[in-house]
Amino acid sequence: MISKIANWVVWTALTVVVLVLVYKNTDWFKPAADRAMEGVKTVVAKVPTGPFGKSSADDKLNSAREAFARGDVDGAVTIYNEVIKNNAGNADARGELGNVYYVTGRLPEAAQAYYDASKLLLEKKDIERVHPLLPIVAQVNPAMADELMQKIGDAMAPPEMAHAPSNMTQQAPQSALTRH
Repeated sequence: MISKIANWVVWTALTVVVLVLVYKNTDWFKPAADRAMEGVKTVVAKVPTGPFGKSSADDKLNSAREAFARGDVDGAVTIYNEVIKNNAGNADARGELGNVYYVTGRLPEAAQAYYDASKLLLEKKDIERVHPLLPIVAQVNPAMADELMQKIGDAMAPPEMAHAPSNMTQQAPQSALTRH
């Protein structure tokens, strides 16, 4: 019994190796595999997107991420800008665009993208996500970082301080450049 199983395993493994070598080194199976892949892509493309499917903005963000991963920086920047144009309130797209700029050494553009993302995050009261962006903004443009620090202070101020009398003296905020 064991010899039959061992014999079957050896012949199956040998057959698989031969088929893989034939597939890799000839074009016998590739047309059929390509047709099968096209069929799968066609079926997947017809799946409706709705409340349970992915949105086109998510698809675009994934396309931008894939373009950057392939090394297509210009393509990634173009796609991110398209996402931002179609959805001006997308802080993630702006932040990821800033990441692309930062990694490629385009610091002024990175600082601007981070600044824009930070403003959107502050509007949503998502202060924790702003703090990691501040050092780069401060490095390139301390004035923008100071403005963000002021906005963070305003967002964190208790509601009763919003209606404080104007004769109260306010201390100037510390520069973001010196804080980070």
